[in-house]
Amino acid sequence: MSGAIIAPALPQISREFSDVPGVELLSRLVLTLPALFMAILAPLAGYFIDKTGRKTVLLVSLVLYAIAGTSGLYLDTLPAILVGRAFLGIAVGGLITAVITLIGDYFEGEERSRFVGTQAAFAGLGGLIFISSGGVLADVHWRMPFLIYISSLLVLFMAFLSIYEPLKNNQENADKKQGGEDAIITSVIPPKVFWIYAIAFFSAIVFYMIPVQMPFMLNSMEGISNTEIGFAIAFVNVASVTTSLNYNRIKRHLSYETIMGLVYVIVFSGFLVISYAQSYVMIIVGISISGLGFGMMMPNINLWLISSAPARMRGRLVGYLNSSLFLGMFLSPVAIQPLIKISTLYNSFLLMGVVMLMLAGVFFVYGRRKYLQ
Repeated sequence: MSGAIIAPALPQISREFSDVPGVELLSRLVLTLPALFMAILAPLAGYFIDKTGRKTVLLVSLVLYAIAGTSGLYLDTLPAILVGRAFLGIAVGGLITAVITLIGDYFEGEERSRFVGTQAAFAGLGGLIFISSGGVLADVHWRMPFLIYISSLLVLFMAFLSIYEPLKNNQENADKKQGGEDAIITSVIPPKVFWIYAIAFFSAIVFYMIPVQMPFMLNSMEGISNTEIGFAIAFVNVASVTTSLNYNRIKRHLSYETIMGLVYVIVFSGFLVISYAQSYVMIIVGISISGLGFGMMMPNINLWLISSAPARMRGRLVGYLNSSLFLGMFLSPVAIQPLIKISTLYNSFLLMGVVMLMLAGVFFVYGRRKYLQ
């Protein structure tokens, strides 16, 4: 919900501050700027998580989330709102890094893969509820979706009562299982981690095409309200819940690489439908198909990383992963803009889908080669 909640209000924000130079880009940054600060601060959050503990970073991040998230309710200028969104990004960077690190600490093996699927499903369900609510509230006033961020205070209360710090002995034992004593002494980052970061960066660019570009695509259609825009974007979460909940079953039979190839093929199919859609219903169909792929994407990337990271370095390496993801989200409108300029907004989905299809072939070949070995 961190950025996409206010996506349905973007066209209204653009009109509200139409006298601001560069408002077309700046209004999009209201959505994506948090991702830039998530990317910058997530490694620092990972450092503090490993040094001071998981729970402290988690609770502080939840408080900042509520304060910064609701700033759009009362700040009167677009630059001031962007500053508030920057602080929201800092909060989310700490929050997500702490959560993913705790999953790696609390669970192992199949239980871990089952939990990351459940976590992704809850994220999808939350996206459905909050983004849809954001669309409804945006029809009341463009400021109203910012009110939803105060819900983090409820999570703060629950986290304070239930979250506990993992024992250091458990972390050292996990290190020994993963890479022996050398992994603890040298703290060498496994080389494959860097490939995971690159995959996460590109996948985030693709994922954020829907919340960034879809409001403007749908706003060009006659008679489409902010509520309908919010519902359309939320459909990516409706579909993602299905595959997220079944991620553990899929992981039993397929490698990480093969799952990423499958994700890219499914998202390509959804983007293909979107690129040729002439109606609101067909766009929802395309978004829903893409959501089936995205539902496997995040649990697969997160599990791939935390399964590869030595436990003592887990917070830092998860922080770098989140930097890769968030930087991809922030750069999504920048990376897609050239595709829009050389073609159209619709065709940009087709062109990106073709790139994903080609990468899927690479993943399938590499995954099969590892299986044969």
